Amino acid sequence: MEIIRTKICHLAAKHKLNDMRVFEKECKGLASNGFDVTLIGFGDHEHSDVECGVKRIWLHSPIKNNLEILTKRNRLLLKKALEENAEVYHLHEPELLPIGLKLKKAGKKVIFDSHEFYGWQLKDNIHKIKIIHVPGWMMKIIGGIYMQYEKYVCKRLDAVVQVCTLHGKDYFKNRCKRTVFIKNMPEVQDYTSSATARDKKADTIAMIGGLTASRGITQLVQASAKAKARLVLAGNFFPVTYEKTLKSLPEFHAVDYRGFLDKKGMIDVLNECFIGASTILHVGQYDQIDTLPTKVYDYMAMEMPVILSDTDHAKEMNDKYHFGICVNPSDVDDIANAIQYLCGHPEEAIEMGKNGRKAILEAFNWKNEESKLVNLYRQLTQNQD
Repeated sequence: MEIIRTKICHLAAKHKLNDMRVFEKECKGLASNGFDVTLIGFGDHEHSDVECGVKRIWLHSPIKNNLEILTKRNRLLLKKALEENAEVYHLHEPELLPIGLKLKKAGKKVIFDSHEFYGWQLKDNIHKIKIIHVPGWMMKIIGGIYMQYEKYVCKRLDAVVQVCTLHGKDYFKNRCKRTVFIKNMPEVQDYTSSATARDKKADTIAMIGGLTASRGITQLVQASAKAKARLVLAGNFFPVTYEKTLKSLPEFHAVDYRGFLDKKGMIDVLNECFIGASTILHVGQYDQIDTLPTKVYDYMAMEMPVILSDTDHAKEMNDKYHFGICVNPSDVDDIANAIQYLCGHPEEAIEMGKNGRKAILEAFNWKNEESKLVNLYRQLTQNQD
């Protein structure tokens, strides 16, 4: 007898359909646990495929700004989503909240995946999600309005997935029906080294992920040059004008830029480099969240010593697991000194890398997080409110 699988549909207006969290972890993980999974998003042309049990559908709709997501892309996404006739829909951007309300009216179960704390980001004027160029005081108003709208919608949805707390407090407490914390941890089996730490050049540093000023890339470039080290950057620049700004720095000679990489490309870079860096500035949510940046867990999984920002949570974690050095991300000298220390003390650096890998194997891995996501879906589809 044929087994009928629960059909679920993930929607993404901006995330790439090979995104680490959206596709590699959540969609693949759900498919491997017996769900019928479809992922709909956007690309350079309309097409579809099936990979690892996940049906992916690329729509085509070029946009100039985030406001066009609320119009052009949302119309296309909603139409295609309803055609799929899934039981549960999973939204991956705040711009898709209006779609969530319409899907609820159509009798569907809906989950909002809050990858970051968008209201706080807007209030703090973080350029990553600025809608248009407006002054800071207006961004605070926009942030406040967004948070009220977010609350209004999320109270009507079935669940919210979020990454962590903020200084021990639940951002969505009393703002939604149900919340589940699912951290963006690495899949251990994918993080294997093709070279031992001793085979790597000690003066090579990797920084993977979004390349923005608020992520401390400018200071990291300057520090790498000062420490006479080679910095391998991988990711997209935002805004695009930041690439020109960064490349105009006299210290940019220390950089080897690889562009945006898929999962395999990222791991190849980490196999090549000795040190992993994540020196996000103390802005917005970054120094308040109770988790480490995703890239830090990636470095730890690859047995690399890590240079990371000295947030309260990072210092607490490093005191416990001893996997790297915490620095002031705004202080070029502090970052350069950390690079020089790890390069000059390779045995200690290697030991830090081993400590990080051990922590990933024991506590910080996707297997633990995936089980929480699967349980949420089973509860929703079995009507266990």
